[in-house]
Amino acid sequence: MSRILDHARRELDEFGPVKFNIMRVIEESGVSKSSVYHHFGGRDGVISAVEVQRLIDERMANNALLAQILASVNSGEECLDVIEAGLRAASNATGRKNRSHRIAIVAAAQHIPVLTESLAQESRIADIALTEMLNGARDRGLINPTESVEDIARYMATMFIGRSALDTFESEEFDAAWIRMSMGVLRGFLQPSPSKKSEN
Repeated sequence: MSRILDHARRELDEFGPVKFNIMRVIEESGVSKSSVYHHFGGRDGVISAVEVQRLIDERMANNALLAQILASVNSGEECLDVIEAGLRAASNATGRKNRSHRIAIVAAAQHIPVLTESLAQESRIADIALTEMLNGARDRGLINPTESVEDIARYMATMFIGRSALDTFESEEFDAAWIRMSMGVLRGFLQPSPSKKSEN
């Protein structure tokens, strides 16, 4: 189905969701209409499939960037600083919009088996990547986890869902409190090593 998704992505980029023409996509891709409808259920399913793939690509890119940054830190406190900076960077309207969009994509995908499996596979891959990052930090003596690294990785991956519920208030005060408490929870689980400055 990669062929239909490649053409659908170009169609979506050029015309947007309102003017998205599924028949044009089918014709240009050379994939049969029956096959497209069998896998995706129709026009909306194809659009959702493109959005799911974008979501997967974005998360993989973010994980790669996080791995690169964490590889350069020298203490557990710096690890937590990186995580906190990422949470604060997503505190604005764009961050709220992105979380809302992701929730909508996940909800839409639940009715299309092939997309449900894609999201499940993406979650497994992302959890493995985050687990490897945390294992690397533990092996370097930056953190001393009190729970299994795999469980912590899965917990971290689901944090955005709770934050999405808080987004409905559009409150900077509530969001700041959520970040503060979330970091407190992660600090308890990860047990970061002190920074060089705090040791001196």
